[in-house]
Amino acid sequence: MTTTINRPRVLVIDDELGPRESLRILLKPHYEVFCADSVKQGLALLQEKEPDVVVSDIRMPDQNGIEGLERIREIDALVPVIMLTGYGALETAQAAIRHGASDYMKKPFDAKDMLENIQRHVEQSQLARRRERSRLMLEELNQKLEAEIEQKREMAAMGQASAELVHDLRNPMTVVLGYVQLLAEDLRSDHSTLNRLPQTAEYIETIEQHVHRCKDLTETWLDISRTHRITLKPLNLCTVIEQALDDSRPLALPKNAEIKRHVAGPAMGILGHAVQLRQALNNLFANAIDALPNEGGELSVSAQETDDTVTIRIKDNGEGISPERLPHIFTAFYTSKSPDKGTGLGLFISKKIIEHHRGRLTIDSTLGQGTCITITLPPLSATSQNQT
Repeated sequence: MTTTINRPRVLVIDDELGPRESLRILLKPHYEVFCADSVKQGLALLQEKEPDVVVSDIRMPDQNGIEGLERIREIDALVPVIMLTGYGALETAQAAIRHGASDYMKKPFDAKDMLENIQRHVEQSQLARRRERSRLMLEELNQKLEAEIEQKREMAAMGQASAELVHDLRNPMTVVLGYVQLLAEDLRSDHSTLNRLPQTAEYIETIEQHVHRCKDLTETWLDISRTHRITLKPLNLCTVIEQALDDSRPLALPKNAEIKRHVAGPAMGILGHAVQLRQALNNLFANAIDALPNEGGELSVSAQETDDTVTIRIKDNGEGISPERLPHIFTAFYTSKSPDKGTGLGLFISKKIIEHHRGRLTIDSTLGQGTCITITLPPLSATSQNQT
């Protein structure tokens, strides 16, 4: 037996049997269709079936389509509603749009136009609902994080690991916030979102990825607190670098900064911990971007492998570090930033992570010209030989 799972749902509300059946037959091969012969029955099906799109006639006895539209919007503010009428008066269409209709079509409708219209609105509906689920998930996560951070503030006096966890969670949450702001800007513009569906979907996907990263970071720090060590496994360093650079994109956007990538070769094998290395790079990229000027800023990241060394270089043309500050930059809680912008743990944590990977992190900087960070790590071939 063959069953169709998770087909989009369309609710048709029309008191006339002919148009209602025409729509049911037209849509049945592609959608799960529910039909109602009155606004009252349609509202009951709306609450029960939660359709992706509603197609409603405007002129109906008892309650007309405009009155029904107002009730639909009270029940579900997101579902697209396409209004149908045999009376093509402009004021009727304008009234429907004013009351929250997504589109307006005249009877008799063209079958091809109707299918295309419904398909567009189904995509819009599914994206809007996915956005809403992401928003609710972020609100719940934010509440949990605020409670956790408050707990960690109290625990910070009992150990540095608590403060490190809070710091590490700040970077992915900053990325999440950046994409939420981009998404909010997208929604604040006009209601015609159809041409921006791929971009908006990309924002949501990135938000979801970083919510999962917060979970990974929390579990990683719990693991470290239990074992006092991290387990290193073979991984592709190029992938980690690319992921960390993608994380940095929303941080660079407000400064119109250019990010240049020079990663040699398709793969650089090392023995490492992907979550920890990505966090170390996130800290370093975030610091570099923060130091960039508001215009003309450039972050350059290069990586290359030799027989005995994998080298990553992170260069910026930012403000640089003064000779007086340079000897202290790897000291925990040392920072020149205001308390709301930095904890003084980023470089300390990054250096510790690189050293856990049997690597080395050094910084060269000239005040007013920029900074170059160099990371050297043993390649997978060298670590494998040492273990044999």
